Amino acid sequence: MKRIIPGKQALAISILAISPLAAWAQAPVNKADSLPQTAIHDSLDLQDVEVVAQKPVVRMTTDKMTYNVQQDADAKTMSLLDMLRKVPMVNVDGQDNVTVKGSASFKVYVDGKPNQMFQNNFSQVAKSMPASMVKSIDVITSPGAKYDAEGTSGVLDIKLMHQNGQSNSDCSNCYNGNVELSLSNKGERANAYIGGQHGKLTYSAMGMFVWQKMDNLKVTNTRLQQTSLGESQQTTDVMFDQKHPFSFGDLTLGYALDSLSTININTGVNGGYTNQDTYPRNSFSGGPYGSGFSYIYNSNQRSRFIGVNTSADYQRWLNADHTSSLTLSYLFDYNPARNRTWNLYNNVTGVMGLTLSNLFSDSRTWGTSHTGQADLTLDLGKGQTLETGTKFISRRNKSDSRLYDIVDGNDVLNDAGSMLYRNLQSIVAGYAQYKLTKEKYNARLGLRYEHTFESVKYAEHSDRNFHKDYGNLVPSGSIGYNITPTSNLGLTYTMRISRPGISQLNPYTDRTDPTALTYGNPSLAVVKSHNVTLAYNFFTPKVMFNVSLSHDYIGNEIENYQFVDADNKYNSTYANNGKSRNTYVDAFVRWTATKTSTLMLNGNVSYGDWKAKELGYHNWGWSGRAYVGLEQQLPWKVKSSFGVFAQTRQYNLMGYNSGMQFFNASLTRSFFKDRLELSARYANPLRSHLIINQHSAGADFSNHTHVSIPLQVLALSVKWNFGNTKKQFGQYSSKINNDFNDSQKKGSPMSGLGAGNM
Repeated sequence: MKRIIPGKQALAISILAISPLAAWAQAPVNKADSLPQTAIHDSLDLQDVEVVAQKPVVRMTTDKMTYNVQQDADAKTMSLLDMLRKVPMVNVDGQDNVTVKGSASFKVYVDGKPNQMFQNNFSQVAKSMPASMVKSIDVITSPGAKYDAEGTSGVLDIKLMHQNGQSNSDCSNCYNGNVELSLSNKGERANAYIGGQHGKLTYSAMGMFVWQKMDNLKVTNTRLQQTSLGESQQTTDVMFDQKHPFSFGDLTLGYALDSLSTININTGVNGGYTNQDTYPRNSFSGGPYGSGFSYIYNSNQRSRFIGVNTSADYQRWLNADHTSSLTLSYLFDYNPARNRTWNLYNNVTGVMGLTLSNLFSDSRTWGTSHTGQADLTLDLGKGQTLETGTKFISRRNKSDSRLYDIVDGNDVLNDAGSMLYRNLQSIVAGYAQYKLTKEKYNARLGLRYEHTFESVKYAEHSDRNFHKDYGNLVPSGSIGYNITPTSNLGLTYTMRISRPGISQLNPYTDRTDPTALTYGNPSLAVVKSHNVTLAYNFFTPKVMFNVSLSHDYIGNEIENYQFVDADNKYNSTYANNGKSRNTYVDAFVRWTATKTSTLMLNGNVSYGDWKAKELGYHNWGWSGRAYVGLEQQLPWKVKSSFGVFAQTRQYNLMGYNSGMQFFNASLTRSFFKDRLELSARYANPLRSHLIINQHSAGADFSNHTHVSIPLQVLALSVKWNFGNTKKQFGQYSSKINNDFNDSQKKGSPMSGLGAGNM
C-alpha cells in the first residue's frame, strides 16, 4: 500500500532517505519545516508508506563512518569478522587480527557502551557471530569529549539488532524475529532473534551457539641468532588442531514511563573454550648447540572464558521538543578466564643447552568493572548545544598464575614460576562539549579530563607493590562545511590515550616454551596519541564517495619487542620505547551501475615510520589494502555477491607481515514472501590454504615464521523469518556518554527515528 506524503513532510523524508549528510550537516531548519517527534512516528508507518529510495550502505561524516550491515547482501552469509574486511578504516589479517587505522589499540563498544567481554575476545566473538545479528558498525576515528579517552585509533561500535527506547503509540503488540542454521566445513552455527513491542514495553532477545574447528594448521618458525657463542639456528615445525565452541546471548528491555522519560536494561552473556593439541618438532644447530639435535613433545592447551555485561540507563527529556535531556546510567562487566597448558617430553635424548622437563601451567584471570555516569544535554538555541557530564569507573583485575613440575605423574608447585597479581584502577572523568551550527558551517569544541588511580599488588612479593596517580587532559575539535546539499568537507583534531592492559603489565614469566620467555612490564605508562583528519564526502542516489587524509603521531607507544638473553633464550616483553608516525589515505566508492548491479571499492594506502631509539630499532614502509565487490541480481530472484580482498606487506617496529589475498562468493534466494532464506558461501575456491610469512629482526637475532592456514570455506545456511510486522520500531537512542548518536537535537531531521532507521 502506498500513501503520498504531501508538502514539506514528504520533502523532509525524501532527504532523509537519500542523504548521508542528515546526521552530520547540522544546518538550522526553519521551525515550520521541522517535524515534531509524534508527527514523525505517525508518518513513518511502514505499512502505509513505501519509501522507494534505498538506504545507503555507508554513511560518512567528519567524525565517524557507519556501515549499515543489514543493507549489505553479504550479511546473510558472512560472519561479523568477514564483514569487517569490507568496512572502511578496518583491517582483518589472515590470522584474524583486527586493526583500526593500522592499530590494534582501539576500544570495542556494543550499542554505544564499552563492552569488556567483546574487548577481551573480539576476534573470537566476531568470527563466531553472524553478520545478520548486527544492525550496523560505527568506526569512530575522532571521538568527541563525551567519549572515554581510551583507544588511540578510535572506537569500533557494534550495533546489534535491538529494539529499545521509546515505544510506538500505533503498535500495541508487534513482533518479528528469525531462526537460522548454518553448516560449513569449519563448523556449525545456530542462532535466533526476536524483537517487538507490547504496549509501552519494547524488547529484543538473541542467542547463538557456534562450534568451530581448524584442522591441520601448520606453522614453521625459524630463528637465526648471532651471539657471542657464534651463529645458531632454531626451527620449530608445528601442526595443530583447534576446536572453539562459543555461545552468546543478549536481552534488551525498554519501557516508556511517559512521553518524556524512558528506561532501558540490557544483559549480555558469552562464553566459550578452546581445545588445542599441538605436536611441535624443534631443531637446533650451531653455536651452543654444536652439530645439532631435535626433539618432539606434546603440548595440550585448554582455555575457557566467560563474559557478563549488564547496563541500565534512565533518560529524561527536559523540554517538549526533545532537544535537552538528562541521562543516568550504570554498567557492570565481569570477565573470568582460565588457561591450562601441559608440555610433555617423551624419550628426549642428545639435547644440549636446554633444560627440558614436563610442565603444567594453570593461569586464571578475573576482571570486574563498575561504571556510573550522568550526562546533561542543553539546547541553547540559535544552533547551539552544550553537553556536559561526569563519570566514575572502578576496575578490579586479578591474575593467579601457577607453574607445576610434573614429577612421577604428580604436580609439584614451582614457587619461582608462580605469581598472584592484582591490578586496581579507579578513573574519575568530566567533560564539556560545545556545538555550533550556522548556515553551512558547523563546529565542535570539547575538553575532557580523566584522573586515574592505579595500584599493583603481589600477594607473595609485597616489596614489589606500587601505586600510580596521574591525570590526562584530552582536547578535541572539528569544523565542517556543507559545500552542496550532497557534499561536505570537514577537519578534526583528536587526542587519545591508551592505558596498558593487565596482560601487558603482568610481570609473570611464561616458561612453558623451553626456548622462549614471555612476560609483561608493570612500569608501563599511559600512551598519548594525536590525530588530524581531513575528510570529503559526496553522495548521489547512484554514487557514494568518501576520501580522508589522516596523520597520527605517538611519542611513547607501547611496543612488543624481542631480544635474546645471555642464556640464548628468546625474550618477548613490552616497553614505552616507540615513536610512530602514520599517514593514511582512505577511500570508499559505491556505484549503483544499474538496477541490478552495484560495485564497491574500499581501499587504503598508508606510510608508517616506527622508532625505538634506546633499542636502536627503526623501520618504515608503505602499505596498502583494497576490497573490490560486486552485488548482482541474477535470474530467478537470486542475489549474488562477489568480493576480492588483498593487502600488501604490513610493517611494524621490528619487521613485517607478508601480503595476502582473499576471495568470497555468495548466493541468496528468498521464498514464501521472504519468510524463508537460503544462502551459500564459498571462500577461497582456488587455494586451500592462506600463506603468511612474518619477519622480525633485532640486534642479536632474526626471526622468520611461515604460517599455512586452511582457509577454504564452503557454508550453507537456512533462515526462517516470522512475526506479524516488518516495522522498524521508532526509538529514542540513549544519550549516555558513550552513545555517538548526535541526531537528537533541535532542527535535525533524524530526531526520534533512532539509529536503526537509516
